Amino acid sequence: MKLVRSDSPEVARDIASAGVLACWGSSTLVLVFASLWGLLIALGLGLFVSVHAAVWIGIPLFVALNLFYLWRGRSPRLNWVVAVGAERVYVRLFARRGRKKGDTGEPEIMVFEGSEIAFVSAKTVEVFLYGPKPKTLEWLVISPAEAVAKNVSDHIDPMQPGGSPNLCGIRPIDPTKQVFVGNEEGPLTIEWGFCRPALRAFLQKLTQQRPSVVIAPEEHFELDLNGIWHGAREEPDAEQRQMLDRAMRLGFGSECVQLLSLYRFGTFPSLQKATAYLAEVAQEKGETGKSRGTGANCFAPKLR
Repeated sequence: MKLVRSDSPEVARDIASAGVLACWGSSTLVLVFASLWGLLIALGLGLFVSVHAAVWIGIPLFVALNLFYLWRGRSPRLNWVVAVGAERVYVRLFARRGRKKGDTGEPEIMVFEGSEIAFVSAKTVEVFLYGPKPKTLEWLVISPAEAVAKNVSDHIDPMQPGGSPNLCGIRPIDPTKQVFVGNEEGPLTIEWGFCRPALRAFLQKLTQQRPSVVIAPEEHFELDLNGIWHGAREEPDAEQRQMLDRAMRLGFGSECVQLLSLYRFGTFPSLQKATAYLAEVAQEKGETGKSRGTGANCFAPKLR
């Protein structure tokens, strides 16, 4: 296992010929932002220049901005997260935000030889926040061989919060980085929410292109919070606090705040009270070491 930069000739060559590739898509928010800029420019031209200028300049600019972000968001060679070549597997640890300010020459690509990967698998967790319909989260799990597992953790751990998460889920320590991976005691986890293709399609293609890679059975877990919002109005018990901590680390902190304030209003009469309580829960779990790691690693036995 080694670390390299994404602009190195080795990476550029292997990514261009990679048979299996997963990429990170642009969010809807980015496209909305581009649309707003285009509309504001068109509106400004219409108000301060002329309607003809708005039509002939503003509208094409609006279309061009959206096409650019669509192209950039769907270009696998620009936004790849995992690439599997003929001999190696490449994992992008993070992407830099504001490259001119944040680029310190730090390598961001982890390269595995085929023999350094024990197996690859999928993990799914269904979070029942309120009601019978769950929210499903998926992760790709890359389990390195024992010989390199500690080395992997040593590189990933510094990117992870050492203490408690904020109430909207885990965020990287360095705001100039968009971190794609998590790690706890060896396995490398990649949340698949914005990745393409679908996780199972990716694994199927990986099996076809690289039959030597071991695909382990999928692991499925459930986290049911419904019991927390019903019944007694006293503070949640120890088991419920643990479940709330897991939900926060999976990125459902804001929903937990709202539900606590809404259904346990006798104990948490405001959003501020609920927020302060959940901050205590997160700090408590962080200090005891029971919830170490990122949201991608907060899997637990079935809790329904």
